[in-house]
Amino acid sequence: MVTRRQMLRMGGTAALGISGAVALAACGETQVVTKEVPVEKVVVKEVPVEKIVTQQVERVVTQEVERVVRQEVPVERVVEVEKVVEKVVTQEVEKVVEVEKVVEVEKIVEVEAMAQRPSAVIRLANDHSSGARGAAMSWALDKFHAQFPHIVIKFEPQDHLYVDSFSIHIAAGTQAELALLDGGFFNTWVHRGGFARIDGALSKHPDWDPTKWYAPPDEMTVGQFDDDRVSRPAPHTTGYGGVAQFGMPYQGNINGKIFNFTLLEEMGIPMPVEGSFHLEREAWDLYMQASDPEAGTWGLRMASNAWIVWGSWARALQNSGNHMYRAPDQLHWDIFNDGGDRGFAYAVNSVQTDAVAPPFDQLQQIAGEFGDPFSAGKMATYWTGGGVGGTIPRIKDRFSWGLGPIEEGDRGGAPHHFTNQGQYCTATAERNGLVEECTETLLYFAGPDVQGRIAIDRGSLPMLKTVIESDEFKAGPPENHGYYKTWMDKTDHHHWQNGHPNWWEWYESFRAADSPFIGDMSIEEGMQHIINTSDRVLENTRAEYDEWKAWIDALPPSA
Repeated sequence: MVTRRQMLRMGGTAALGISGAVALAACGETQVVTKEVPVEKVVVKEVPVEKIVTQQVERVVTQEVERVVRQEVPVERVVEVEKVVEKVVTQEVEKVVEVEKVVEVEKIVEVEAMAQRPSAVIRLANDHSSGARGAAMSWALDKFHAQFPHIVIKFEPQDHLYVDSFSIHIAAGTQAELALLDGGFFNTWVHRGGFARIDGALSKHPDWDPTKWYAPPDEMTVGQFDDDRVSRPAPHTTGYGGVAQFGMPYQGNINGKIFNFTLLEEMGIPMPVEGSFHLEREAWDLYMQASDPEAGTWGLRMASNAWIVWGSWARALQNSGNHMYRAPDQLHWDIFNDGGDRGFAYAVNSVQTDAVAPPFDQLQQIAGEFGDPFSAGKMATYWTGGGVGGTIPRIKDRFSWGLGPIEEGDRGGAPHHFTNQGQYCTATAERNGLVEECTETLLYFAGPDVQGRIAIDRGSLPMLKTVIESDEFKAGPPENHGYYKTWMDKTDHHHWQNGHPNWWEWYESFRAADSPFIGDMSIEEGMQHIINTSDRVLENTRAEYDEWKAWIDALPPSA
């Protein structure tokens, strides 16, 4: 037994040792004969403990710091001395009691926020899946997904037979929410419940300004133009306001001229000058000088499709210029009137009599490996619809080329055929409650990012005015690319007159006008054939036109 005097002599450390022995006994030691007396030495050890700070990383980082350790917590670890001896010794034995002193160390752990789940899934159907147009569409889809993670687009490629396939989908109610279509198809189905209005959603959007786009009539809208087209200029420069709208512009087309500058220079033919390129004089002289069938060179390429060449020539040679393809009464073919027949005759004679354009059955042979006769370097001039993205890599740097004046009539330059394909919001979007999301998507595809990309790839014309005005658009190749703006800003254009519910049937009745161009009919017979087939369709579908027109007149005004 250790006396009190001994305790005092041994000091505080012995007292702690005896307390430890008592603690051992209390834990189950019922008989202790002798024990080595441990002398405890307290070692204070600083142990760093990380304080985890969870920081959620989003576009705007919100720092939420959670303190895991709030106070110092002593942790005692007792080291037992289990050896039992028979006599008391005074040897000091260290018993280490480690008291862990907690030191807070802040450590910021950044935890990336969970990806935002999409609130809308939208199907998009179009045929821009290859070439320059496919490149622009692929780029646009990637950029859209990055900027609008709450909207997922499922791209559904279409083929060129979409008129049949998409009609089946609309009739069944299974069409995609968004689709790249044309005005004729749109007007065939709009009054039958195939599409959804977006002008209400547009009016609420901060990016909406109807004057920012070129707007060929009766394509994104209905009832915009056709009845009074003679008394006022084409409205494409003034924008979209004030009418029921079902889509936004995406790609445009306008017919114009490109020239092989190298070929003209080699032949000693001066480049034509704007204002002095009359179809029946200077233009025809250039085509005659450049054409040498034996050498395999030609003045131009002709097509039986009215919008590419001869529709513009017919209107250029009209005395008034007021006659388009379909008369205002919606019952008669009209463009051959008032001198327009002369333009059609020049087109046929370019192949049949004057041989300034190659026969249709020789085009592929002349084109060879280059895809078209102009890219092969065999033509002085060529028509363009606005998309030269495929022509640029075919020509490369083999010759110098660019845009130039279009043929003229007595009243000035030939009216251009100007049209636009847009992305439409269909009735599926309305059924699924996605009109606002679809409108947001349409505005992006019609906006500066995507339209600017179309200007780079050049598979078609952008429809946003600021892009057409940009230096990037004007830059070559080809040279004089800014000519497009001159053509698009004119106010006497003609167009497909899409405002008819049976437009595709009417168009199919006359667009394949090959017979006089390949010598199977005379010019007069060919014109009469077009008139007869066109007027027959218009007469047979007049009741449907009246129903379509009444539906449009009953529409509530634009928001």
